[in-house]
Amino acid sequence: MKILKFGGSSLATTDRIRDVAKIVLEEARRGPVIVVVSAFQGVTNQLLECARLAAKGDRQTEAAWKKIVHRHRFAVDDLLGKRRSARLRSQVDKLVGELEEVLHGIQLLGHGPPQALDLVASFGERLCALIVAAHISRSHPARFVDARQFVVTDDQFTNANVNFAKTNRATRRFFADLFGFSGRRRAIPVVTGFIGSTIDSQTTTIGRNGSDYTAAIVGAALSADIIEIWTDVDGVLSADPNTVASAFVLPRITYEEAMELSYFGAKVLHPAAIAPAVAKGIPLLVKNTFNPKAPGTLISRAGKNGDHLAKGITSIAGLTLLTLRGLSMVGVPGNAERLFRALASRGVSVILISQASSEHTICFAVRDTDAAAATAAVRQEFRLELHHKLTSLDEKPEQTIIAVVGDQMKGHPGVSGKMFGALGRHNINISAIAQGASERNISCVVDTAQQSRALNIIHGAFFDRRKRLALFIIGTGNIGGTLLRQLEEQRPYLLSRGFDVTVIGVANSKRFVLDGSGINLGHWREKLSASRRRTDPVTLAEEIAKLELTDAAIVDCTAADSVVRAYPDFVRANLHIITPNKRANVLPWRRYVSLMNLLRQRQVYFFDEANVGAGLPVMSTIRDLIASGDVIKKVEGIFSGTLSFLFNSFDGTIPFSELVQTAHNNGLTEPDPRDDLSGEDVARKLLILARQTGSKIEISDVGVENLVPRNLAIGKFSARFFTLLARYDAFMSARLKRARSRGAVLRYVGTLEGSRARAGIKEFPRDHPIAATKGSDNIIAFTTKRYAHTPLVVQGPGAGADVTAMGVFSDILKLLNYLPH
Repeated sequence: MKILKFGGSSLATTDRIRDVAKIVLEEARRGPVIVVVSAFQGVTNQLLECARLAAKGDRQTEAAWKKIVHRHRFAVDDLLGKRRSARLRSQVDKLVGELEEVLHGIQLLGHGPPQALDLVASFGERLCALIVAAHISRSHPARFVDARQFVVTDDQFTNANVNFAKTNRATRRFFADLFGFSGRRRAIPVVTGFIGSTIDSQTTTIGRNGSDYTAAIVGAALSADIIEIWTDVDGVLSADPNTVASAFVLPRITYEEAMELSYFGAKVLHPAAIAPAVAKGIPLLVKNTFNPKAPGTLISRAGKNGDHLAKGITSIAGLTLLTLRGLSMVGVPGNAERLFRALASRGVSVILISQASSEHTICFAVRDTDAAAATAAVRQEFRLELHHKLTSLDEKPEQTIIAVVGDQMKGHPGVSGKMFGALGRHNINISAIAQGASERNISCVVDTAQQSRALNIIHGAFFDRRKRLALFIIGTGNIGGTLLRQLEEQRPYLLSRGFDVTVIGVANSKRFVLDGSGINLGHWREKLSASRRRTDPVTLAEEIAKLELTDAAIVDCTAADSVVRAYPDFVRANLHIITPNKRANVLPWRRYVSLMNLLRQRQVYFFDEANVGAGLPVMSTIRDLIASGDVIKKVEGIFSGTLSFLFNSFDGTIPFSELVQTAHNNGLTEPDPRDDLSGEDVARKLLILARQTGSKIEISDVGVENLVPRNLAIGKFSARFFTLLARYDAFMSARLKRARSRGAVLRYVGTLEGSRARAGIKEFPRDHPIAATKGSDNIIAFTTKRYAHTPLVVQGPGAGADVTAMGVFSDILKLLNYLPH
């Protein structure tokens, strides 16, 4: 025998009821079934609202009642057709007439006692079961069954307790009689959920969502083979899919796991529904009415689910955390007993407890609605200690419990570390921690504002096999545009490595586009040009933070000070930073140190490989040398691709000014070539490397030979600059001749020794590695304690959008490798 329970959105409309009937008929072909239904979706609330209005004598009572009547009459006509619905409509009219009489009685009393509220609420299930049974009867005999005939309860109205001894006997007797007919097709019972009756036949309800409970009661009493709970989801999920996009259906879980998940907020099952099934070892199957072919989730004694340690991540919001603390409590027995006895006396339910072994502090969580009563109870019980300031009571509202549930966590080391480590890495503070002796549940309390992020972070830590990273690209010029192309081209490669990289936003200096689900990189230009959202870096940080992403980074492909000024805002929004923009690393020392400290405090990564040498591993080389214990003695090399090209090409056959103009025309210089010729870019790179070695120098401490004549350095750049620069060709030619006379060549190099840094033209013998560079190559030589006789040399292309973007891409890969699974 199989028990089928339907409720909620499964009974929202007549179309849904037709779907339910199809499922019931399909299951009935395989064997005997009993159907349990709740009220039509939303009707229980409407009924109780009617009672509330009636108690107030509100004139809207009749209108609210008529709305319920109309909904059920429409369902009768739509499901059976007006010609065939007369008998059923008469039955429905009789029930809604009884409801009207009860509401009139409440109106006369001027209030709604619990007995009356239970009677009012019962009409939802009774009407629904009557209509569903009639509709099923069109294809197969079905019978309306009122659970009050066999579910026996006490008189704790609105939340009655079931008398299982009497209920089990009555249930077995009732269904034995029902199925005892011979010579006819067996009728399908359609049972009212949620309701029962006392020994003296007063109507009771067994708690909201109690239709699950009814199904379990009937199933346990009749030793059913399985109890199927039909809902609007494919089964029990690993987390709330409205909060955690990567949540998935759990194929199997144990009874204990289901109870833990239900208690901690999973809405698929009513917690009490599991107890009768557990007692009889009856499996429960959670299925989707809207997707009957989905296998669902089987809840039984054996619930192994692959190699996942955890089964589900869930939460309870709307809590207040109270902490009783005081030196007077240390070593004094009975404080906990006093505390919880006081809370119980006020009817306060404690959701979580966390206590220090010394009893110096006892921390507990209660629902916000119980916070005032809990505070009053504690202050009354400990009034003397509080008066003499021997004890204090702290209150922290707007808290949420996050719970990780799983049988396989028992005895497995590192589970707590994975949970708390993940939260710590993402700067989520934990207010309290609790773990039961069974090790099946590990709970912590966080600020409700962090609930969504915490759930996603923990879910990712336990379940995601793929490392996920969201990127926001700022700057869509040569480097940014090239990077976006590379990310699109390399997506298959990233996926093959287990990396899921999603570009969630793109910005230029004027506008930005942001989409948490990702942007199609084939059409980002069109989306950006159509956007009306104006770019402001601080606003960007706020907007990205609202998405509550687990792991995200901004990629600053600009050279803008305004973006760098917003770096602290990005860091506080828990965003990693990847950038070829050198301006952060050359900030005035105090601002630079402040930013670096903030990065460490917030545990946010800062990747800047492309700051020096474009795609060359210059930054990583110097860091690795220092990290390995080596000592940097000297760094020297060609740091500018533009200046490398100019001096590699300057052999006296073409005037220097003409080479500069050629480089400019071929896009090898900045829009204003004076930015390259000034040597400031080389100076910034020297400063960046110096700071890696620990030198506390400023940009003004770097000596720079400026190749732009002083009278040409002012004013706006124009093509006339090249004509004026030609007047200095003779000077440059003379320097070249002197070098050649000594068997040397000219190169523009940067040199760092200790805290002394200088950039300028220098002569090198023709057989020197620096003299042998070609094109726009960079070459950097590291002389260290370890590499004292033969420097460690890094050489290769040091300029260009492709290599710089690839350097940034390399940093993205580094960040992905740093992120934990």
